[in-house]
Amino acid sequence: MLKKQYDRRQFFRQAGFYGLAGVATISGLVIQSGCGAEEEAEKLAAQPHNAISAARAVADPCNDLSTLTKDQLVTRETFKYETKASDATKLCQSCNFWQPSTRGEPCGTCTLVKGPIHPLGSCMSWVEKIKT
Repeated sequence: MLKKQYDRRQFFRQAGFYGLAGVATISGLVIQSGCGAEEEAEKLAAQPHNAISAARAVADPCNDLSTLTKDQLVTRETFKYETKASDATKLCQSCNFWQPSTRGEPCGTCTLVKGPIHPLGSCMSWVEKIKT
């Protein structure tokens, strides 16, 4: 068998041709896959969030945020609410804004931060309960 020998110029010419052909093929696939992909991507993006919210609600009923509006969620973030207090001296259950559940549920509420509030949680607006 004869081996075809390439000089440098021929090698780079063929390498460039095959490289451009590969880029064109990949570009075509990317463009085709983009047709209608935005709607599908939005559907897929919503699924993990729903699954994560459902799992959190089961694991911790005080973490079910499914009924909150976007503004209420932003408020929770703004006040830096955390379900487990990083400072054990500033627990929600010992805060002036804390309101325990009247139905015997583990979660209470807060007059500042909307949604279910864990008694061992905390936020940056913690104020010692006024003793009467």
